[in-house]
Amino acid sequence: MDKLARRQAMARWILVASCAWVAHASAQPVNATPAPSQAAEPAPMPTAPLRGNPFVSDETLAKEPAQRTWLTCTGMWSWFASQCEGMRDSWYEGRPTVYFSGYTWHDPHTYTQEKLESFNAHAWGGGYGWTKTVGNGDSFGWYALAFRDSHYSYTKAVGWSWVTYWPQRSDFAVGLGYTAFIASRPDIANNWPFPAALPLASVKLRKLEVMGTFIPKLNAGINHGDVAWFFGRYTF
Repeated sequence: MDKLARRQAMARWILVASCAWVAHASAQPVNATPAPSQAAEPAPMPTAPLRGNPFVSDETLAKEPAQRTWLTCTGMWSWFASQCEGMRDSWYEGRPTVYFSGYTWHDPHTYTQEKLESFNAHAWGGGYGWTKTVGNGDSFGWYALAFRDSHYSYTKAVGWSWVTYWPQRSDFAVGLGYTAFIASRPDIANNWPFPAALPLASVKLRKLEVMGTFIPKLNAGINHGDVAWFFGRYTF
């Protein structure tokens, strides 16, 4: 009888253990695999605009545009405000641009043949600048350049430009605008810097432009004629 009681007690413990194991197994998901840990992605670091202006530090470029202003453009008529903002923003956010020259055309109707033969038409030279294209496709740019002028001397200039294009925001377009600059050359004011402004015309193919400006004669009479200067620029 004692032997039978021991067998019954053992059977009861086996039954209880079996029920506990079944209950535990049923609580686990079948074929469950642990979910991979989702590592938090690092927050994107703010990036500064492509550096084009060597006179602006990396610390200044990293600031918000509102904190980088040196020119207030509020309270102006809309066109003047857009020019002011383009001038300011291209200083900080312009892309590197190289300039190369060029050719000078002298109007044969305003010079004698002898004078024309004394002129230099190959205005070789170059320069560097930075250019920003805004939302409507207009370009604003700063530049410094030097090239050989009509008298085989060198003209030096620093300034800025604005060009608007037709059609807007197109890879191929024609444009009109202006440039304002400070220049020096031996035949004007004995090389003293002087301010000037000229019209600009452009034919653009993506990042490459062939540009030209027209310098009308300021004095009456022969040998004080019209001149056109052609050059190119490439914006990276």
